[in-house]
Amino acid sequence: MHPKLYTKMNVKQEKLTDLTSKLTIEVAEQDYQNQVKKTLTGYQQKANIPGFRPGKVPFGMIQKMYGNSVLVDEVNKLLSDALNKYIDDHKLDLLGQPIPAEDNEIADFDVAKDFTFHFEIAVAPQFELDLSKIKVTNYQLTVGDEMVQKSVENLLERFKDEETGKLAELNQDLFDKVYGEGTIKSEKELRERIRKDGERMYQQQADRKFTQDAIEAVVEGMKFEMPDDFMKRWLFVSNQDKNITKEQIEADYDKYRNMLKWQLVEAKIIKERDIKVDRNDVKNYYINNVVSQYFPIPEDEEGRKRIEQFAETMMENQQETKQVYDMVYDMKVSDILRAELKISNKKMDAEAYIEMLKKEHEKANPTEISTGSATEKKEKKTKKKAEKDEQK
Repeated sequence: MHPKLYTKMNVKQEKLTDLTSKLTIEVAEQDYQNQVKKTLTGYQQKANIPGFRPGKVPFGMIQKMYGNSVLVDEVNKLLSDALNKYIDDHKLDLLGQPIPAEDNEIADFDVAKDFTFHFEIAVAPQFELDLSKIKVTNYQLTVGDEMVQKSVENLLERFKDEETGKLAELNQDLFDKVYGEGTIKSEKELRERIRKDGERMYQQQADRKFTQDAIEAVVEGMKFEMPDDFMKRWLFVSNQDKNITKEQIEADYDKYRNMLKWQLVEAKIIKERDIKVDRNDVKNYYINNVVSQYFPIPEDEEGRKRIEQFAETMMENQQETKQVYDMVYDMKVSDILRAELKISNKKMDAEAYIEMLKKEHEKANPTEISTGSATEKKEKKTKKKAEKDEQK
């Protein structure tokens, strides 16, 4: 059965697979000749060539000098406009960009008047957004007495007398030096503050791990096809200026594929869950996550206004503010993941958690113990083979 053809104007779409198509664009002489002539006439009027008065250079000479390059530019503009219009008119949600088809012939602009170009495109796969069956572990960390004690000992060492080397004492003077006057009033309050600060710090790390684990689980759990052959070709074509080989693309493709799958899922979450980030969201992020590191957040209205003005000043840096917009989107997507994934909460001591992360890292990045250079290994292998041959 012949592939179904969709025709509109001078663009034809031929379905290759469920996710890929070939677009054929025919450019006839009448499509470009008027614009080419207009452009060349403009060159003629501005040309300043010895032996001719300004604007009086023969059109044939201008055409011979610039005709081919003007023709190429105009045909490329027509191609770009036709592609974009067809994509917009048919509301195609593309993956990557159109790339020249493998059977595309090189156009002979010196001879031909009419041209035919072939492009391949891929569209994003359709899938249902169901996160309810995807399992993720959420670690809830606690800081034990042993870790608190180590932190107390570090404080005593940090604030020791530099002349005598005597450790600091657990008294009000030390409490005020560390946390400000009157904030901590007893050893019990000190230890509790250390515990809470530690749990907050480690929980932030655990929250980042949750988001990373959730993304990996979603990518693994969402089963939909990807136009892999097209994407590999598109990666190769779009990175030719970086001298990336097909072998490199093949080796790294799984990572790129997973990243692209997550982008598709994330975009669907944002659209279907109607996630929006406005200026107030960004300002509150600056206040709660940046300004608060330098100044305590005041509770009175006048102090709050000063902090907001400070945040507004920080938002004038457009590049950083754009990054914050992206981070707030990520935070809101992470909230959706927490709300909709099948989460197993697991309480764990922070030290045990750190040890678990260490083992995971070692497993993901195994290190081979070298027992000699490659040449030495080769020599040993050759020697062993010779010994075996002698025994035979």
